[in-house]
Amino acid sequence: MCESNVYLKHGDKEELVMENVAAITPADNGVYVLRGLLGEVKEVKGILADINLMAHRIVFTHAS
Repeated sequence: MCESNVYLKHGDKEELVMENVAAITPADNGVYVLRGLLGEVKEVKGILADINLMAHRIVFTHAS
């Protein structure tokens, strides 16, 4: 499986936004639409900071 977990970084802490994300689509104004393996959908607003496919981690930070 190739799904990843998506996190939103707040300073030194990371908040898990969604598990088993299969697709990420950019929308307007720094919003990204996350789609899960089972069809769930969630939005996150921020700046894409890190993608580590080997660790199955995608990290966003807050937009300034």
